[in-house]
Amino acid sequence: MAGYVLVPLCTNCVLCWTRPTFAKRRTMKIGASTIPHRQSPLTRELLKVYVDAGIESLELCDYHPNLDFDDAGFCGLVADWLRELGLHLNSIHIHLRHRDPACDLASLESAQHQRAINAHLTAVDFAAELGGCILVTHDIVIPEPGEPESVSRRAAFVEGIRAVGAHAEAGGVRLALENLGSGYTREPERLVSLLSEIDMSNVGAVIDTGHRHLSGDPGAALRKVGEYLMTLHLHDNHGGKDEHLLCGRGAIDWVDVMQALRDVGYDGVFMYEISRPEDLPALVENAQWIQGG
Repeated sequence: MAGYVLVPLCTNCVLCWTRPTFAKRRTMKIGASTIPHRQSPLTRELLKVYVDAGIESLELCDYHPNLDFDDAGFCGLVADWLRELGLHLNSIHIHLRHRDPACDLASLESAQHQRAINAHLTAVDFAAELGGCILVTHDIVIPEPGEPESVSRRAAFVEGIRAVGAHAEAGGVRLALENLGSGYTREPERLVSLLSEIDMSNVGAVIDTGHRHLSGDPGAALRKVGEYLMTLHLHDNHGGKDEHLLCGRGAIDWVDVMQALRDVGYDGVFMYEISRPEDLPALVENAQWIQGG
């Protein structure tokens, strides 16, 4: 069963798959990132699209053009919308280097390093005002082991994350470091080593299944991070590029992914990070299929 790969029976129907047999188990809360609508303003109407699709929990993507971590008024609006719509906020995916390429927690230049810490603190405060959630980041600019400045930049990153994590803890905010398909964080062992050195209860990992499939086995990565696992980015690909497909449309072994989640005792949100808005209505049935519901 561990080698079973879930394959669509046709390319046009997102709900037509071979279905493995599972024992009946409690299903996880179904979540989705707003990244399919990243070019649209974040509005109540947009969030209603997710509610109408049956999504229970949300990850806000900070690419939305009107999402400003410095805007307290906008933060209040988002809080109102989430409450009115009954949406649980699981996480905010921050891309601070996209907003400011100089935002680098691994910087060896003291002023730049502090500027990066301050930018992260602003995002933490935004999340705290929304009631506390997980801040997800893959802005981890550490060179490969053996490359120049790898050790020193890694130490600077650990110092920076500790500073952010200490501030976050008071606001009920957690930090999750994400693996990428290439670079330093492509290997889950490196994430575990980082987290072990950071050694803070509110700093953990998010495993992105698609990213890991570009360089290794998603199920093995989940088992490797184990107790550090805070949340997920679930999507599929064929192993060659980061396609962000609906689960089952690529080549990831979803039976093993689910078994890995059981093995590590994961009880968080079943969080999707797909790219196509038109796939949102299929997420609930897709999640039930993967979870054996």
